[in-house]
Amino acid sequence: MVMAERYGIPSTRIMSVVDAFSYPFRNVQEGDRLLIMTDDAMDPMVWQAAMTAIMAKGGDPVLCLYPRRTYHNDDPPPAALEATKGTDVIVALTTTALNSGTPGLRQIREVGGGAKGKTPIWLMEEITAEILTEGGGRARADDIEDIVDIGRRIGEVYDKTTRIHITSKGGTDITADISGMPPGYHSNRRGQIPFSRNPETGRLGGGTWPFGEVHVEPLPDTTNGVVVWDVTAHHPPGRWENPVALTIKDGRVVDIEGSHEAKAVRWYLETYGDENSWAVGGEMAIGTNKFCAPNTFMMRSEKKRYGQMHFGIGHGSDRGIVNSVLRMEGIVDSVTVVADDTVVCENGEIMV
Repeated sequence: MVMAERYGIPSTRIMSVVDAFSYPFRNVQEGDRLLIMTDDAMDPMVWQAAMTAIMAKGGDPVLCLYPRRTYHNDDPPPAALEATKGTDVIVALTTTALNSGTPGLRQIREVGGGAKGKTPIWLMEEITAEILTEGGGRARADDIEDIVDIGRRIGEVYDKTTRIHITSKGGTDITADISGMPPGYHSNRRGQIPFSRNPETGRLGGGTWPFGEVHVEPLPDTTNGVVVWDVTAHHPPGRWENPVALTIKDGRVVDIEGSHEAKAVRWYLETYGDENSWAVGGEMAIGTNKFCAPNTFMMRSEKKRYGQMHFGIGHGSDRGIVNSVLRMEGIVDSVTVVADDTVVCENGEIMV
């Protein structure tokens, strides 16, 4: 981003980084136990600012720092997973993704392991000081309400949809069946304000930061066509010079075409994945945060950017059918999404 490129990240920038955490930590109360997971590749300013923001609200933060994992969705060390048993919230500030494709954290999120049962995981992996202060982390309460409203409207369409058709100028052209979820699933989920506290139980809920996506997971074996990742992906990270085309037949990647990036994607799946890492699975997610700038080539920001889509293969967390040790996501720029006969997004502009 421009400021970081020109001036670097001076230590005084921590003031603005702390402020960028004010929204996600707004409901932290005295006595709340938050475990921050991070690794030795993360900018210390980020986790220092997070701990400061939590302490300012009266929370009791604990830092769990370990060597960077080898690949995205690789489990934290056993000692780190053990530490979650005494916490109310896990804050993921790692440089590798710890989303629901991570086997150990998946169990903690869905079954329990925290101080009071199921443990929310606040997903902020791969975040940087630049994203927090110049990008999607600038969103405030009014902005989040607008993002939630967009999500609710898209969710209302998805709740009634059977067939989704996704295209892009870069060559993406796929169809899938997204039916079969409980009534109101998408609109109810996307209509929730993140990082809220349940008024009945008093427990903190989930959230991601930056905030802003609406995803669906297709029914297994129903996705067909070509997906073109044309910006970046979990691997190889950073700016891509060449797009990668995934040919998908009956819900499974059967070919990967491109140049150096395509070879790297194939190697990554073959090296760290399993049989279901090639399945869809995953998620198809429209970004809804206008504060996330284009051309950052950082997954934490690009996947929330308004009008793009991150398309993931491998583990699917919503349906619980496609289970894998890996979920790999890549960015499809400026998508057009048609849900049955409703145009949800057209060339990167949300229409509902």
